[in-house]
Amino acid sequence: MFTKSMARTGAAGAALGTLLTVSVAGPVNADPVRFPVDVVVYNDFSSEVAAFEGNIPGCETGTVVNGDSLTRFTPWGGVFVGVKEFTCAGGEGGVDVRLTARFSDMGSTGTWTLINGWGFLEGVKATGTLTGTVTPVGIDDRYTGSAW
Repeated sequence: MFTKSMARTGAAGAALGTLLTVSVAGPVNADPVRFPVDVVVYNDFSSEVAAFEGNIPGCETGTVVNGDSLTRFTPWGGVFVGVKEFTCAGGEGGVDVRLTARFSDMGSTGTWTLINGWGFLEGVKATGTLTGTVTPVGIDDRYTGSAW
C-alpha cells in the first residue's frame, strides 16, 4: 500500500537526485531550444475576426483580431503597424504579436515579434517575417520564423 510517507520520501529522493545530477553535470546550457513557426492568417476584409492555422503545438487553429494598431494608406498601398491578438481554438492560450508590414495590390511583407503570451503559451518568445498573398476576399498572411 502506498502511503503519504512513502510519497514524501519518493519526492525527496527525486529532488535530491535532480540536485546531484545538476551538481555533477555542471551548469545547465542556457541557450533556448528554437523551433520553426509557420502560421497562416486568412484575412477576409468583410470581417474583423480572421481564422488562422499553423504548426504551434496545442494551438494549431484559432482566431486573430487587431489590437492597438495604425493603418496608413498611401498611393502605392499602405503600412500596418500594430498588435495582432491570436487566440487558440478553445481559448486555453494565445499570444500578442507586434507586426510592421507594407501592403499593396501585390501582397504584403513585414516583420513580427511575439510580445506577450498567456495560458499555456505564457513565456514563449518568437520573431520572424511575414509575407501576404492577395485573395479574392482579402489577404492570406504567412508568419514564419522561430520560437523559443
